[in-house]
Amino acid sequence: MSKKMLLFIISVTVISCKKDYKYVEQIQRERSIAGVDREEKEEIFQADNDTLAYLEAFQKFIISKKVEMDMKKSLGSSSSIPLSFSVYDEKGNEITYIDFPNKEKRESEITERVFSLSSSIPKSTGADNVNNIDSLKVNELKVYFKQKKDEFSPEGKTWIQPKSSPPYTNQNGIYCYFQTENNIPSNLRFRVQYYSDEWLFFNKIQFSIDGKAYEYIPLNTETDSGDGGHIWEWFDENVSTNNDKELLRALANAKSAKMKFIGRQYYNIKNITKEQLIGIKRTIDYYKALGGSF
Repeated sequence: MSKKMLLFIISVTVISCKKDYKYVEQIQRERSIAGVDREEKEEIFQADNDTLAYLEAFQKFIISKKVEMDMKKSLGSSSSIPLSFSVYDEKGNEITYIDFPNKEKRESEITERVFSLSSSIPKSTGADNVNNIDSLKVNELKVYFKQKKDEFSPEGKTWIQPKSSPPYTNQNGIYCYFQTENNIPSNLRFRVQYYSDEWLFFNKIQFSIDGKAYEYIPLNTETDSGDGGHIWEWFDENVSTNNDKELLRALANAKSAKMKFIGRQYYNIKNITKEQLIGIKRTIDYYKALGGSF
């Protein structure tokens, strides 16, 4: 067996073996009469390693804080207050205080992403959204998109995706898509797919857009393999921060652009096609025409 094939098998084995972790959140609840109670809620989840497990646990806690804030703004009070969290590996060892490069930066990025999202407390009606719909623009753009409705969703959740986007993960691609719920657009997402015959394990993408440099660091990159030895790596994340939106606006209005995938040891540069740039612009325009805020 060749050395290259052996390394390939080892890589596939490592990346496909997720570990179990336990998330514990300490909560303060108000009693119906007087005083407060403290309790814990637990959740088992999976991650590839301790660093990603910590980041996911941190995100869970920040989401809880966001929900508490939204409830106070919408309802005047919150029934529970998230106090702190801890995370444990499959052997029961606490990894809450794990240290890794750029930890504070990643925490800041997660916090900014979560708290920049719209309120988690749904409105009773979508009437406000109706006033923001650009019917002419919607009719102009809808022919470029495909819809996939969740038949089990009482809210009529539907995914809106460009017809020009890759139908499968094992293809190179860069595009945006979003969801509608009760015909109200939300959850605008940014997805990039890297397809090759050599592992890159990219964790950062640098963009050159009309001569200006941008950078995007995904929270997590997924990997898979097949097709006679080919590999694919990708991320699929919510568009929430101002930096995210600045990058997408630049891509949507670009005359030319390329991206540099930064891996563990190597990098790879790919041109972004005119069709891909147009697809991003159409998606943002369609999202806004349906009443989405961007």
